[in-house]
Amino acid sequence: MQQSGFRSAPVSQALLYFIVASSLLASILDIKHYFHIQIIPHLWVYRQVWRIFIWQTCYANAGELLFGALAIYHLRTIERLFGTRKYASFLAYCFVATNVAAPLLLATVFRPLTLGRMNYLPPGPTPILFAALAQYHAAIPGVYKFRLLTSTNSNGEDGPGITLSDKFYVYLLSTQLALCQPPGSLLSAAVGWLVGYAWRMDLLPKSKWRIPKWLFKDSQGAEFENLRRRLREGEGVADATQGAGPRPLVRQILDQFRGAF
Repeated sequence: MQQSGFRSAPVSQALLYFIVASSLLASILDIKHYFHIQIIPHLWVYRQVWRIFIWQTCYANAGELLFGALAIYHLRTIERLFGTRKYASFLAYCFVATNVAAPLLLATVFRPLTLGRMNYLPPGPTPILFAALAQYHAAIPGVYKFRLLTSTNSNGEDGPGITLSDKFYVYLLSTQLALCQPPGSLLSAAVGWLVGYAWRMDLLPKSKWRIPKWLFKDSQGAEFENLRRRLREGEGVADATQGAGPRPLVRQILDQFRGAF
């Protein structure tokens, strides 16, 4: 059963709060122009290499911020699957890899191929979100499927349609994010997806790297211990109920409302 909120997903919660706060702060202070990258003049002329390290720390407009925040919320399932330490290590690794890979590809491949027309890389953590989306696509199965009818027959019967799963909503949000500022946003999304899959297939160096364990408190162990305690209590109640024989119908109804059924 899918849990609502950020239970067992503190890294996703912290990432969401950070992106919202940094984007709002950049807008209030009017410093959004420091976060995007233009190969010319930022890198080749002014040598502003520091932009490579900060361009994924905030979004430039409200639409991208909305879609990014919704994507982070839905991708929290990956953190519950990986565990907090592994997911934080994955995001940190992809952050460093995509920070370098996207501007490098733009400067050395896509800008020359487009004769200088493709020169802009929009700000925002779109690459690491698509790296997480690659894990979501590969590891999370669909819960249910539904069919969208494209037409109906003349006799009223269902015509051809498109079968989609519940994961369609996450892909729709991510597609909107990738199309916000093309072609730069498309490049960011593609680089993130490729880095995410390469990390999953162990094609990148040091892909087994993890953040030191001492930075994380053992919150999962406490949750498992609480779950085991509740299961033991449930087994004790079940044994006592079986030993007492069948209960009257009125007692069963009252126990159900008291939470003891």
